[in-house]
Amino acid sequence: MGEDGYNLMDGDLVAQAKAGDRGAFGQLVLRHQRRVFALGLRWFRNADDADDLVQETFVRAWRALDRFDETRPFAPWLITIAVNRAKTMAGRVRPSEQLDESILWAGPSPAEDAERARLESEVQNAMRALPQEQRVVLHLRAVESMSYREIAEALEIPMGTVMSRLARAREEMKRKLGRVAERDG
Repeated sequence: MGEDGYNLMDGDLVAQAKAGDRGAFGQLVLRHQRRVFALGLRWFRNADDADDLVQETFVRAWRALDRFDETRPFAPWLITIAVNRAKTMAGRVRPSEQLDESILWAGPSPAEDAERARLESEVQNAMRALPQEQRVVLHLRAVESMSYREIAEALEIPMGTVMSRLARAREEMKRKLGRVAERDG
C-alpha cells in the first residue's frame, strides 16, 4: 500500500527503487517472489534450488534495476532474469525428483477440496512428465502469461521453437489428461 492507502503499481515501485528506496524493491520482491519460485520448481523440480533461484534473481534484478526500461512491464523482465539464472544454475545443480507437492498449487487445500486436489495432482504429474524444454515454455505461457515473443527473448530461442514446444506440450498434456478422464469415466 502506498502512503495514502492505495496499491502501488510495479512501475511506481520500480521508480522508487531506482531512487534508492529499498522498501519499494522489497515490495516488488514480495509481489513477484512466488512466480519466480514456481518457475524454479518447474525448472529444477525441488524447492531448495527454487529458493536459490529466487534469491539470485532478485539480487541480479536489484543490481540491474538502473538499466530497466520503465516503459516496459516489470514481470517479463524479471522472468527473463530468472530464466537466465536458471540456465546458469542448471549447470551446477542436479534436478531432484523429490518435490513438496503442496507448494506447487495455490488455492484450496486437499482437505477443503479433495476432488480438486486429485485433479491438480494429475495435472502436476502430467506436467512433470514433460521434457524440461516443453515444461518451461508451458509454464511461461500458461502461468506467467508471457507472449510468444517474451518467451523467445527470455529463453533466447526462435519464436517458432517456442510455438512448436508449446504445441507439443499441450498435445502431451491433452493425451495424458485424456487418459485420466477415460479412466475416471
